Amino acid sequence: MIRKTPLILGLLAALAIAPAFAQTYPETPTPPPPPTLPTPPTEPTPPAPPVPPVPPTDQPPMPPAPPMPPPPGAPEAPMPPPPPPPDAPMPPPPPDAPPPPDAPPPTVREHAPDSVSSNYKVDWSALDKNGDGNVSRSEVRASGNADLMREFQVVDGNHNGRLSREEMKGWLQ
Repeated sequence: MIRKTPLILGLLAALAIAPAFAQTYPETPTPPPPPTLPTPPTEPTPPAPPVPPVPPTDQPPMPPAPPMPPPPGAPEAPMPPPPPPPDAPMPPPPPDAPPPPDAPPPTVREHAPDSVSSNYKVDWSALDKNGDGNVSRSEVRASGNADLMREFQVVDGNHNGRLSREEMKGWLQ
């Protein structure tokens, strides 16, 4: 068993000696506050006389002052474009402008695939090299038909990686 008595006695001795080594600073006296002198009483100020109301006149109010000219050497502000004539058509709205609030919502319709090029010449037997009734991407690539290769993903309606005769009919119409 470990004896705890020497440890406790050492801690007590350290705590008893610590105040002896603490530094103390002499207190500096604080000067007393300066005496306050009594202020003489002031006389109350009389209230301001009331302002008489301005009588109404029959003259119209003054127009606003014209704008001040720019200081010399200052760059001139760009002039706004002249207003269009009253019978001119409205300019188109900017592309990022939201539709007017009373406009009906846009209608989305699905259409059959539309071709980008009208230069399609397809020989099914020439495309279907292995004779399985479908044309794969590699068979289209080997045929050299750049238009069909470019639109293969669109023509492949069921996205199985092969074109059937039905899918090709929809593309060729």
